[in-house]
Amino acid sequence: MLLRIFGVGLILLSAAVYPLIGAIALNSYFTVTEKAIYSSLAYGFSWLILLLGVFLAGPELVEKLKLVYERFKNRILKKNKGI
Repeated sequence: MLLRIFGVGLILLSAAVYPLIGAIALNSYFTVTEKAIYSSLAYGFSWLILLLGVFLAGPELVEKLKLVYERFKNRILKKNKGI
């Protein structure tokens, strides 16, 4: 149970990296090349954390997220068909 909670925490932490990418892009002390390298590293690190979190959270959570996504997608498609 503790590993699943830790996995969910890692999934949430992976999203927290994106403001860091924006801060790197807005930083005037870095050159364009440095910005590209650091942003790419942060983005890759975010994906690594996300995948590790999904692995630790277990397949039940992944199935639940898929179900929520499908419901959301179907709701959006129904709304768009009515327009």
